[in-house]
Amino acid sequence: MASKYALANELITAADAAARAHTLDSAEVYEATLVMLVQALKTAKDPLYVRGILQYEIDNLGSSGVYEIARGGGHS
Repeated sequence: MASKYALANELITAADAAARAHTLDSAEVYEATLVMLVQALKTAKDPLYVRGILQYEIDNLGSSGVYEIARGGGHS
């Protein structure tokens, strides 16, 4: 069984390959993917949960790596 981060990395790799195949800028495809993922997450969870995740990521833009944090307050 793959972890959620391993699966997400596979999706990013696939998006990058698809962007190159269509001569699109990978960063722009990532941006569009982020927008669509936020919309999908709003459907799966409530907007307050999504806001918590996004705020956490914004607050930690300068740090490196991906860290698993405790559930609650909109983080996973």
